[in-house]
Amino acid sequence: MRKLRSVLVGTALAGALAAGIAAAPAQAATATTASAASTASTASVAQAQYTKHWFSGSSSFGRGESRGDRSDYKGYWYYSNGRYYFDIEARDHDRDRQNTYIDFSWHDDNGWHNRRFSTGGRSEWKFSYSRNSGFDGFRTRIGEGNNRDFDWGNYYRHSF
Repeated sequence: MRKLRSVLVGTALAGALAAGIAAAPAQAATATTASAASTASTASVAQAQYTKHWFSGSSSFGRGESRGDRSDYKGYWYYSNGRYYFDIEARDHDRDRQNTYIDFSWHDDNGWHNRRFSTGGRSEWKFSYSRNSGFDGFRTRIGEGNNRDFDWGNYYRHSF
């Protein structure tokens, strides 16, 4: 009888131990899945905090140039934590020793202001403006040439 009781207790103990070991990976997997889902939702919330708004343009082309020789730019803006962030990249496709110019004009409580960027090849500019100053719109255009003659493209306009 004593032997039978020891065998039964041992079997019950082994069964409980096996059940616990089998359940542990399942619980760990559930916890990992929940943790991953929580991390994924946190990442999606972080990414959802702002949306990129794209804009682009190209310069007109001068005498003797083809459309492939024009300069162009592309960029995006987004709003986050009370500021408007901009990232603009410009490329000068021809090798004619003329610079490419980006005019970035913005409007705030004090009227219109202009900022000009210049490159002879490829450049990128990143900057931001606070909404607290009344920043409420911008426009961009691109030109190529020298100080006397620019082949300006059309303005890209955006208001908030």
